[in-house]
Amino acid sequence: MKRKTGYLSGGIILGVVVLLVGYAWVSYLEPKLSLFAPDKVAHNFAHMDEVFPARTIAQSATPYQFVENAKDIPMQYEFADEVRALDEFLARSQTTSFLVIQDDAIVHEAYFAGYDQESTATSFSVAKSFVSTLVGIALDEGLIEDVHDPITKYVPELAGSGFDGVSIAHVLQMSSGIDFSETYDDQSSDAFTIFNRMFITMQPIDKITPSYGTHNEAGREFEYASINTQALTMLLRAVTGQDMTSYLEQKLWQPLGMAHDGSWMVDNYGTEVGFMGLNATARDFAKLGLLFLHDGEFNGQQIVSAEWVAQATTPDRDFLQPGQIDEDWGYQYQWWIPRDAQGDFAAIGIWGQMIYVNPAANVVIVKTSADENFKAHEYEAIAAFRAIAAGLGEG
Repeated sequence: MKRKTGYLSGGIILGVVVLLVGYAWVSYLEPKLSLFAPDKVAHNFAHMDEVFPARTIAQSATPYQFVENAKDIPMQYEFADEVRALDEFLARSQTTSFLVIQDDAIVHEAYFAGYDQESTATSFSVAKSFVSTLVGIALDEGLIEDVHDPITKYVPELAGSGFDGVSIAHVLQMSSGIDFSETYDDQSSDAFTIFNRMFITMQPIDKITPSYGTHNEAGREFEYASINTQALTMLLRAVTGQDMTSYLEQKLWQPLGMAHDGSWMVDNYGTEVGFMGLNATARDFAKLGLLFLHDGEFNGQQIVSAEWVAQATTPDRDFLQPGQIDEDWGYQYQWWIPRDAQGDFAAIGIWGQMIYVNPAANVVIVKTSADENFKAHEYEAIAAFRAIAAGLGEG
């Protein structure tokens, strides 16, 4: 009888363990699986450090506070041969933060969907422009000898992969030829399955990155693939001896006077997912725009060279020119250049994240969003931003 009781007790204990493990697994997966749920997406984008593991980026010891100089901004713009209303566009594109800066002062600021000045928005691929800037800083510091060096010179772990012998410049330009599919309407593409590999089968991102082969000869064609940026984070960690959060904090977050803690998404082993998941307030995101507006200088300090700023935002291959990638866009070192470029450029992330820089008008605009139809709205946003910049210039 005692023996049967022992079996019963053991069975109960095992059942409880299974239930607890199952509950923990469901609790782990549920926020990731419901990331884009229409009733949760805006909230999730403001709390990405609760959805995915993340490392904190400490706010600056000397926070930079913006001057505020409220002005009327143009509330109409032309697009698709018609005059459209800015307010309607901001609503239609599910805007959560909208910030306009002219002459280093905030002239317009608006928040929606429960966001405010303290809200931490997620970057998606806007993070790529931060990573690119860190590559420029490492180059300035001599940690990288030449942007045309093969990435495997510094990251031997990538030997034998599709990155073997590929220049850093080609990785920056999304022309590495890596065999990584990034199609947002196909959940079998690598852009989706990489998250299954990281967070379901628990593979380290440093093991995933070298697992892709070659699709095309490097330097021949633009093929957007987020894994390129991940390879750049491996480069930065190799040459600096630091994790990405520490290097970002030291070289950008502190000197740019970021006024709030940020965070950066990591895999289950604590390695930053460098192509997305950098989380900051709209005002702090704007400081990267100001850095590039002022040729790498911020608040009296040269943080990255003016040469890098020009190099990173000026396409140097025919296939990267505006209108060549598609009818609307060109590209260079993880920055987008719109067609009919007026010297303006942008950091862009899916679901409507943008840092827009217009040097001629001395304007920076930040837009964060929870916009499922983001692709249709990206170039329309540029039309609206250009109208704002032009109107402020006339005023």
